[in-house]
Amino acid sequence: MEQEFSPYFGAPEIMALQRKRDLQVAELKDLPGAVVHGRVFASDDPAKLGWHRLREAMAEDGVISLRGIDDATIEKALRELADFHPVLHHWDLFMADAQTIRAVCGPIIEDGAPDGVECLDGQDLTPKRAREVQAFLTGLGVSPFSTDALLGRLFPARLIAFQDARGRIVAAGFAAMTHNRHSPLFGSAWVGLIGVDAAYRGLGFGKYVDAIANLAAIEDLGGSSTMEFVARDNAPSRAMLKSCGLKQVPGKSVVMLSTSDVRLTK
Repeated sequence: MEQEFSPYFGAPEIMALQRKRDLQVAELKDLPGAVVHGRVFASDDPAKLGWHRLREAMAEDGVISLRGIDDATIEKALRELADFHPVLHHWDLFMADAQTIRAVCGPIIEDGAPDGVECLDGQDLTPKRAREVQAFLTGLGVSPFSTDALLGRLFPARLIAFQDARGRIVAAGFAAMTHNRHSPLFGSAWVGLIGVDAAYRGLGFGKYVDAIANLAAIEDLGGSSTMEFVARDNAPSRAMLKSCGLKQVPGKSVVMLSTSDVRLTK
């Protein structure tokens, strides 16, 4: 029998965020304006959700996230949350429809993974291996979700993980359905938590992992489209997303407003 351990991982403040979000899934999965998230209280329609909920989250956690919003909403958020003196962390929104993902990502995965690397299938993705993925992502500066969230026990999700010949996790990715039926992004799957070990970079492996995660979002989770978020100064990741068929959505952004100038995750 596998040893039981906490599903949460990281610094105490990160584990506290993971636990809060896991406990809120039942409420948020059908709450207008809310987004199911593994770390940060998030909204894709602040007006529908109510700014008071976002102020409450800022007071409790010191950080909130807004998805798929325009510049006017960002300006309103800065006004509504001005008492917290928030620091704005910004990502661009990239998307592709299911047809594009199949057409572009299908051929990418036909090339296969690097020699000596294998993808873990469903039965191999135990909580213990998910814990190893958490540690791997944390080492890359990517803040992970709980093992329950990663393994799809809380909302529809698919964890992608690769190991080398020694059994070490060397790459990971994740896809999930996080936007509820009230959302303008309903039906679109979020893809993220993409990470590749330094020893395997420069081989096109990141693109391969991203392609598999996007295809899983469509084929396994039933997404009508996929979305990913990328920082404006992250040229390699932007190129990777474009090579997988995703395009930047004009005028739409993803932001975190935080009381800290330290970015929570890449």
